[in-house]
Amino acid sequence: MGAPLRLRLLWAALAVALGAALYMAALAVANDRFSALLAGGLLAAVFSLCLGPLQFSPLSPFLLYLSVFALFHLGMALPWALGLTGRHLPWWFLTSRLTPSLGLIVLALASYLAGALGARRRPRRSAEPEPAYSNEFLFGCGLAVYLAGGVMFALGVESLGGARFFEAGYGETYRLAAEFDPRFFGTSFTVVPIGLYLAAASFPRRRLGLVIALALAWVGGIFFLGFRGFALIPGLVVLALLRRRGHRAPAWVNVALLLVVLGAIPLARAVRDRGVSQRSLDHFWTEVRPLDGIIEMGGSLRPLVHTLRYMQTEPWRWGRTYWQSLSTVWPNLAGRWQGARYIPLEELPPNHWLTAQAEPDMYRHYGGLGFSAVAEPYMNFGVPGVIVYFWALGALLAAAGEFRSAHPAPLAAWAMVLGPLLWTTRNSFEIFFRPAAWGLGVVWAARFAAGLAGRKAGQRPAGWARNLRRPGRGFYAAVDRQ
Repeated sequence: MGAPLRLRLLWAALAVALGAALYMAALAVANDRFSALLAGGLLAAVFSLCLGPLQFSPLSPFLLYLSVFALFHLGMALPWALGLTGRHLPWWFLTSRLTPSLGLIVLALASYLAGALGARRRPRRSAEPEPAYSNEFLFGCGLAVYLAGGVMFALGVESLGGARFFEAGYGETYRLAAEFDPRFFGTSFTVVPIGLYLAAASFPRRRLGLVIALALAWVGGIFFLGFRGFALIPGLVVLALLRRRGHRAPAWVNVALLLVVLGAIPLARAVRDRGVSQRSLDHFWTEVRPLDGIIEMGGSLRPLVHTLRYMQTEPWRWGRTYWQSLSTVWPNLAGRWQGARYIPLEELPPNHWLTAQAEPDMYRHYGGLGFSAVAEPYMNFGVPGVIVYFWALGALLAAAGEFRSAHPAPLAAWAMVLGPLLWTTRNSFEIFFRPAAWGLGVVWAARFAAGLAGRKAGQRPAGWARNLRRPGRGFYAAVDRQ
């Protein structure tokens, strides 16, 4: 039995009250170093509670989101507060007042924990482990979607200059994508992860090596081209799927992967604006330090810093940014590509709105600063919006951690939502709805097709009659079992 609802809600309310008190303390002290240490201390406490009494798995949705959020928002501020940076920091970090932003991060962390305390029941321990499930048909669908995305990527590269694209450098790719038809290229970043998640959620055990190879091919390839965030998120989701399916790598493998990623992130930053043939590892050992990867990712604090300043003279959006993001679900299917139309500043998506003001030259050259998971609810509803958003998000992801199904289709649907949600930590909801909606649509279509294929062949999977008799388990759930 879990804790009574009233008790859980009481603990949640106390967590929000603590966060509000720490937020006001940070504003009262008004010292950036103190605020960063306060946020770091609260982050450590939240991790301790989640890994201890709340018993979250390290690759659970709740802790995955918390880890990505912390890296992108505190990866620069916390090492600086501890005196570990050792290098020149960017101008915006040194010239801005950081305490209001760091205080909001403290409030967001407390509200996120409150959501978990209110929703998390004591984990149930089953007497028997969940059996392994796989589905050849769904795995084939995942491979087909993955390959279709690869073809889209190749066609997109060809439309952006072919071989010359690889000599353009990372920043130049955004200009090419804005001046030429970028639809195949951009869509591939949505389609390939959809296929990868579906394959990773359904592969038979003998196909494990193939799934790992597909994941490394995509993640490593686009990382090498400079698209670090688009590589990091799918990699994390695939690791979580493998763990959910019982494939756990040894601890030393996880540590090695972490060290490789932390070393590769600043290296990619240093070389990605050069053409592929001009990239070199000659200065790797002298230019890259262990913390550089974390500090580099921590630059996503900047959108929050700028948003707080710009919103002092602008009205709240009252949810308009979320509503406008829904319009991105349907793709542009026009026969002829048309460039971006003029949009007033106040109507721009949050990341474009920010870049146009903070870095107008970058905006003119089609670059961007990204955004922040804290900045968007603040931009819409102020401080109360941050509290409500992170409370709801914490409750949702804590409940998702209690999701126990090992069937491929539910697991794939779980991944289709988790991947885009992780990406919103450093961007706006503009990048959430399209991949989530199309990913769920692909899962539904593949599962429906699997059922039709089984019926036409006149076959019933092993255990079909037994599963049919279980409450809430029909044919389409049973086809997931081999």
